[in-house]
Amino acid sequence: MTLEKLGQEMADLRSVVLRANAPEVMTPGEAAEFLGVTTETLYRWRKDAWGPKYSQVNARIVRYLRDDLVAFLREKQG
Repeated sequence: MTLEKLGQEMADLRSVVLRANAPEVMTPGEAAEFLGVTTETLYRWRKDAWGPKYSQVNARIVRYLRDDLVAFLREKQG
């Protein structure tokens, strides 16, 4: 097994564990990690009115629900 393949398998496993233990309500940083994108990507998606559902309490506080992120992933896979 190559080092690159081992690294990819570890990243895949980490992703599975993260999704299994993800909090119900997530910050943009947590949501980005859950989805495997950057916080900048989430910001761009919000700006472009695309991507997973989110709640914005005020101009500075954005939160994502785990169920909405899972639904977004399923929608994009199918």
